[in-house]
Amino acid sequence: MNWEDRNSDAVAARKRGGRKQMVGSKRVAARRFFLGLSTNRVHHLIATTVIVLGIGAAAGAAAQQSPDPEEEYGEFLARPEELGSIPVNDIFKSLRLTAGAMSLGKKVYAKNCATCHGADLKGIRDQHTPDLTDAEWRFSGDDLASGGNVKFPSDVEWTVRYGIRSDNPNARGLEADMLAFDPKYRTEEDTKEFGDKAFLTGQEIEDVVEYVLQIGGQQADAARAARGDVLFHDGSKGNCFDCHGVDGTGIDPIGSTNLTRPDLYLWGSDRASIVESIVKGRRGVMPAFDGTLKPEEIKAVSIFVFSYARR
Repeated sequence: MNWEDRNSDAVAARKRGGRKQMVGSKRVAARRFFLGLSTNRVHHLIATTVIVLGIGAAAGAAAQQSPDPEEEYGEFLARPEELGSIPVNDIFKSLRLTAGAMSLGKKVYAKNCATCHGADLKGIRDQHTPDLTDAEWRFSGDDLASGGNVKFPSDVEWTVRYGIRSDNPNARGLEADMLAFDPKYRTEEDTKEFGDKAFLTGQEIEDVVEYVLQIGGQQADAARAARGDVLFHDGSKGNCFDCHGVDGTGIDPIGSTNLTRPDLYLWGSDRASIVESIVKGRRGVMPAFDGTLKPEEIKAVSIFVFSYARR
């Protein structure tokens, strides 16, 4: 090998080395860039990724631990005003949009929802509000393919926007409420529809209560529960099955309670509470936030609540 060849090889080696070093420098720069991100942003990205992947409880925990990164709107965090015109289900498909929704939704929830549903979203017994973190959705969803069984953020949005038995014509639960079997406790609307006559005697109500206790796995008088079973399924007497289903597990489209799950009773599952529910009826109400909250706030809090729920 002559000098010229050796020199050419050396030049080529230096060029190869230079190219390799430039590539290496970019890798180093990339690592430095990521490591140089604020802790807030890294935590936020991790939390958002977990949420979008649908890892229920972990998503909620990560979201709670994420600091408020308002000053970092941009590539990784959508501004609140960006959310208003985007369908809520599409927001949930995007890491960036979901991150912005979670940041805003947390604040909206704390200000407008926590008083009734609790800071931990698990409901407040005295407020008779449901646990928003479990897998028991009181109302069915709107997904055609699954018949409403698969839930989406839009299902939460509908409830937030229109409420439950609110004054809004699109509210959930308008098709049914728990009728008061004592006529003096009936609403004017129920009196017009069902009249002012009692369908069950006091003794018959107690029999139905025993049946409800029995199907809920609680201690009950067998003989009275057997009579209650007949009344529960008698369309001209108790007619309870019409709203709660033949097996008592509830009917999602109208939001009736699953009576086989005492832990889901919003008004108490002991004997006295069940008697009171039958005698006085129940009519849970949630206000409609349409017109109270901005469009982006409704969508953000819907994403926030949906991320906590098991599906």
